[in-house]
Amino acid sequence: MSFSRRMRRFRASETGSSTVEFVILFPVIWMMFGMTIEAGMYSTQQVMLERGLDLTVREVRLGIMDNPTHDKLVTKTCENALIMVDCESSLRLEMITSGPTTFVAPSRKIACVDKAAATPATVNIVNGANNDLMMLRVCMKIKPLLPFAGLGKALIEDSNDSYYSLTATSAYVMEPFQ
Repeated sequence: MSFSRRMRRFRASETGSSTVEFVILFPVIWMMFGMTIEAGMYSTQQVMLERGLDLTVREVRLGIMDNPTHDKLVTKTCENALIMVDCESSLRLEMITSGPTTFVAPSRKIACVDKAAATPATVNIVNGANNDLMMLRVCMKIKPLLPFAGLGKALIEDSNDSYYSLTATSAYVMEPFQ
């Protein structure tokens, strides 16, 4: 059999054509499936972080939590957030106080935990006086499920860091207790 005849026969054959389609499409479908799971986990963790912060703020606002400190607030937020993995070491919280008539919007950038640092930076929390406007902001570093592809890769802001940030903000006015 001549070479040209073998080539014609090879081109005319349809054996293995579904395998080629599978090899081309399977990684794309699998990546879409992975990105869907990643988006679901991201959304769930974002909702739970906001829930944890809202429940913690409620306790502070109503005076249930006496003398709130950074550690107390972080612990309570993590307890209320329920599903967060390694929450207390990944969460950073800041409290901003403003008078009722002297509000100045804080910067949009919320400080996060530096995972590379050996010891975390200390954060001082000062609870407001009666009728003060308070803003409690949190930032949490989360490791993506698929950091190398798709949504996980897009969520990572800093190429030196393999985590992405979840943030939440809650504002309230201190109740006049005295």
